[in-house]
Amino acid sequence: MDHLEFCERLSIVSSTLTIWIDRQWIIPELTEQAEAFHDADLARGLLILDLSESMGVNQDGIDVIMALVDQVHGLRTKLHALTDAVREQDADIAERVVKKLEGMR
Repeated sequence: MDHLEFCERLSIVSSTLTIWIDRQWIIPELTEQAEAFHDADLARGLLILDLSESMGVNQDGIDVIMALVDQVHGLRTKLHALTDAVREQDADIAERVVKKLEGMR
């Protein structure tokens, strides 16, 4: 979706989206024609609206929260990759890794 459709779907004005992009809360895909937004961007936009409007979080607070959301997403991606790597190992190695992780609880 383009800039205008993104704003319409979230019921925000264009200048608001520009601020979000400047603060890197939303990072659109840059195509040859224009910026493109995806469903994940809409979800982030809804979170930003909820934080700012419903919860009264200021911009600095949103900076921190969005950075933490990005860190969690990155950690989940790494955890999935680690899980896949463990599954590719011999059964005895995978079992030792699982037992070691269970012992950390």
